[in-house]
Amino acid sequence: MDADFAPTWDFPAPALRPMAPFTGPFPLPSFLGAWASEAAPAGAETLVAYSSDGALPIWVDGATIRLQGEADLTDYHSPLGDSIDACIALTARRYAGHRFSFDSLPTEAIAPLERSLERQSAMFTTNRQGPALAVDLPDDYESWLSSLARKHRHEVRRKQRRFMNLIGEADYERRDDPEAFAAFVGMHRRADGEKGTFMTERAEGFFQTLLTGAAATIDLLSVDGRPAAAAFGFAADDAYYLYNSAYEPELIGAAPGIVLLASMIKHSIADGLSRFDFLKGDERYKYHLGGVERPLSVIEGSFA
Repeated sequence: MDADFAPTWDFPAPALRPMAPFTGPFPLPSFLGAWASEAAPAGAETLVAYSSDGALPIWVDGATIRLQGEADLTDYHSPLGDSIDACIALTARRYAGHRFSFDSLPTEAIAPLERSLERQSAMFTTNRQGPALAVDLPDDYESWLSSLARKHRHEVRRKQRRFMNLIGEADYERRDDPEAFAAFVGMHRRADGEKGTFMTERAEGFFQTLLTGAAATIDLLSVDGRPAAAAFGFAADDAYYLYNSAYEPELIGAAPGIVLLASMIKHSIADGLSRFDFLKGDERYKYHLGGVERPLSVIEGSFA
């Protein structure tokens, strides 16, 4: 069939998978629908170019066409389906003369987009962005610990002992209930600096929609029922995707964040997952816990 535009994700096409593997919920209707309803810039025009072979969710930012989901909220972008030639051709016709910026693309999503853009004589460049980091998980927790550099392996164990000595025995669980969500939001708002101001009412609405509509979960570390740290993420595609986290500021000396992450990796291995994805950002702790860089790129240019 020829391509067409739909104003929402409700269009007559079969279920389409992302072209790039291990992209979690980010290119899918569940995540992007939450972004469009709760987090998109005011007045943003959101569309899905679709055909029987593929789909390309876009939004119009002035004179620039972007993939749905702003880069600071959406860790991976990927077209859907087997071919987006018809989708790019339709977009190029409607938005002739517009610029485009397709960011957060894993390697597997780049070539299909480049080929489709070349067929429309679009002028563009492809440039590297900052990476995501992920761990390929072994079959057991001790093997993961053994894979870490000696210094970092000992650091994980030292912080686990320190947490127990200072705070007590940690309870870990994965939840999706209002009480766990309230604990996550509260720890965010009690944090210092940028983290403390991030969780606005609008951001809370976005996370709440992801929790109820995109199968997000909250990993909670507690002692005697008192939350110490929480992580917000997704289990999908045989992987876990760590989207956001927070901890009680007064417990920083006990390193509750690292203790929680080690518990989450152990849980992911026990669940038989093959990958733990820290997502975007090159923070040092990700490397220390075995994270390996996954390159991301942006394609920028203009339609003739």
